[in-house]
Amino acid sequence: MFPELVSLGPFHLRTFGVLLATAFLVGTWISLGEARRRGIDETKLVNLVLVILVASIVGARGFYVATHPAEMAGDPLAFFRLWEGGLTLIGGFALGTIAGFAYMKLAGLPMGITADTVTPAVALGVAIARVGCFLNGCCFGRPCDLPWAVRFPPGSPADLVYHGQVVHPSQLYNALAFFALYLLTLWLRPRLKGDGQLWWLFVILFALVRFPVDATRHYETSAYVVRWAGGGLTDSEVIGIAMIAIAAILFVRAGRAPRDPATAVPS
Repeated sequence: MFPELVSLGPFHLRTFGVLLATAFLVGTWISLGEARRRGIDETKLVNLVLVILVASIVGARGFYVATHPAEMAGDPLAFFRLWEGGLTLIGGFALGTIAGFAYMKLAGLPMGITADTVTPAVALGVAIARVGCFLNGCCFGRPCDLPWAVRFPPGSPADLVYHGQVVHPSQLYNALAFFALYLLTLWLRPRLKGDGQLWWLFVILFALVRFPVDATRHYETSAYVVRWAGGGLTDSEVIGIAMIAIAAILFVRAGRAPRDPATAVPS
């Protein structure tokens, strides 16, 4: 855990913020390279990435606030203290997707092609951000006795809950999963025949990844919105199931419209 890179008086350079900025810059660079190959307007592409970034942060924070109202009671400025933790990935992904497609429509960008263009960058960006979660100490796992279990320092969120026990590095599981998805989307990009199919397949895989990783994560009791004897589903997993169903339908629809040869990925 290494939540701060620099601390000089009132100035604090947060590790999570630096890695979030790194994810944005790397993602923009990757997306611009693909946009040039596909003939997509680079200025509009940069604007799209900015829209997705802002919407993702607002969505991630907004979803957390909506599901943790007691933490924000009487402190309206708490919404803006992102460095204290409290970002929900699936909320950010959902609002970022909606805002991204809305901007593509308004800017006259070909939606399926453009979505496919940014897909690998989004996957890599999530992987980098999850490393930031690990260094920040949030999104930690449950106790385990595996050789790679980690012990967070005294006073950290994990220590306050589990009192020095070693826990799953769930943040790093997520980072590895999304780095694998980044490589997979690069490999699949020239192989899927319909514009937009890469993006909707990524949405399906994004949601599916939550289930094995969430099995290792700590969640407060209030996060479980569907229960049964001995287990349950978190609010994020319920949303993930809906995402899988919607994305599967849109993936099939995109596959029925053959890719325009003029926009195919160059060899």
